[in-house]
Amino acid sequence: MAGETVKTEAVCLRIVPWSRTSHSVDWLTPDGRVATVVKGAVRPTRAFRGQYDLNSTCDIVFYARARRDLHALRECSPLAMRETLRGDFRALVLADYLRGQVSELAPSGPDCRDWFALLSDALDGLALLRGGSAADGLPLPYARALLSFETKALHLSGLAPEIEAGAGAFALRGERKIPVSPEAARCLRCPESEKNPQILLDAARVIGVFYSFHLDCALDARRTVLRMISQ
Repeated sequence: MAGETVKTEAVCLRIVPWSRTSHSVDWLTPDGRVATVVKGAVRPTRAFRGQYDLNSTCDIVFYARARRDLHALRECSPLAMRETLRGDFRALVLADYLRGQVSELAPSGPDCRDWFALLSDALDGLALLRGGSAADGLPLPYARALLSFETKALHLSGLAPEIEAGAGAFALRGERKIPVSPEAARCLRCPESEKNPQILLDAARVIGVFYSFHLDCALDARRTVLRMISQ
């Protein structure tokens, strides 16, 4: 790929300053993560003004530099800006967590295509949500979105949870198991249809234990997300 001009669809994962006038932008493409430098990104007359933002999907063209991880962005055309996320703090916090998970777990190469589709679909779903009251526990749409994403991510990682609904057990690494209610087991199989906030919370805690045994993830960040989407 070095020395070539590459065009691809990409989701904006991270934006950080690169110099006084430029940005470094991390993207998820169907072939894995790509980091680009956007020169002059903060100048008043910048060419890429309004063309990308966190959570957006864009068509990008970049020049792949040899022996460097930071490629030169040449073109950027927005496909889905998902601007409604900015008006919903729960959706915005959850979107940040989902991007972080994909950044940690998604592989490079053709196997990343399913991860790209997973993140794109999850962000599209969050962009359609509206705020809700948390008086009865976790707001249902956000909890469903979290669990749906995490269960699918575990499947793509080859770590699909083994749930023994009859015995009310959840198999961890080796022979260890933890008890799971039949309701939580049902929820883990299809979180999108669950209507009970407490069951969703119980299922989310179970997935958290599974993550702690099988994945090297920032569990503190996950706990913070759960707390914030329940406010």
